[in-house]
Amino acid sequence: MPDESNQLKHNNILRSEKKMLLSIFLVGTVLTGKLIGAFITNSLALFSDSWHLLTDLASLLISWWGLKAAAKPANNKFTFGHYRHSILTALINNVSLICISIFILYKSVERYLKPVEVEPKGMILLAILGLAVNLIIVYNLKNNSNVNVKSAFLHFVGDALADVGVLLGGTIIYFTKWYGIDTLLSAFLGCFILKSAVKMTIECLKILLEAVPDHISLEKMKERIKSIDGVIEITDLHVWSLSAEVQSMTAHICVQECSSAKCKQLLRSIQNLLKDEFDIEHTTIQFELSPCGSCYYSSNDDTKSCMLCIDSQNSKGTDL
Repeated sequence: MPDESNQLKHNNILRSEKKMLLSIFLVGTVLTGKLIGAFITNSLALFSDSWHLLTDLASLLISWWGLKAAAKPANNKFTFGHYRHSILTALINNVSLICISIFILYKSVERYLKPVEVEPKGMILLAILGLAVNLIIVYNLKNNSNVNVKSAFLHFVGDALADVGVLLGGTIIYFTKWYGIDTLLSAFLGCFILKSAVKMTIECLKILLEAVPDHISLEKMKERIKSIDGVIEITDLHVWSLSAEVQSMTAHICVQECSSAKCKQLLRSIQNLLKDEFDIEHTTIQFELSPCGSCYYSSNDDTKSCMLCIDSQNSKGTDL
């Protein structure tokens, strides 16, 4: 069962990699057109969006490399596999987006203080082209839990909204000659990028710092495991993510009976529960006859127990 699950995750990574390659080709095509158009039309919104696309292209290339690295099997040096490579590349991508969004905001203020004339027809034409391509990419990358792919998806949702903004700005300038709308749209785009990038950066940092995933409650996990017949207490419980798709868990489980047959039965029940309710497949579980490791391993006298053990014994009515 674990081998089949690992193969499924591996296949998902390979499919994500192919989607990345298609997105790289499309972004490269649109980027070339928008950069040329930005210089011709003198549009800051279009130029800002081109810089954004440039970082997107770089991030897609880095993400593609991260996905290829994540697909490599575990070895004696990387015993957990290479999943963290994709998290590291996603972190690099989002930090670069934070930097570029700050740059866009800076250029918006500069353009506001020194306004220039903008050519709206080119803005409208290239915004329509960019919007069409970005919608294709968004459709291609949707419904994927991989952090790299999800990060790219959010980028291109932002790009699609930016194209809508450029299209709106070009239309307003064409009919009203209000060139200030270009500056306002650039500032809005910078803020939108910044918000999304900060959110994804925090998510990547949580994974790298081995925080408990947001969708998992340790209290609920303890409660569910303790509801299994034969389990007394759970200690040294640790849950963390190798990537957005792969979670791991370790714990010491105090049990009433520690025979080979009973532990085998309990292990199967606990692992099935973790897989079905918390989507955790990689587990390391140690069974003990004491609620705390200090009593179980540190004391030479098995008859002596700390208050935690005594309280647990009294509450369960069990002779530990």
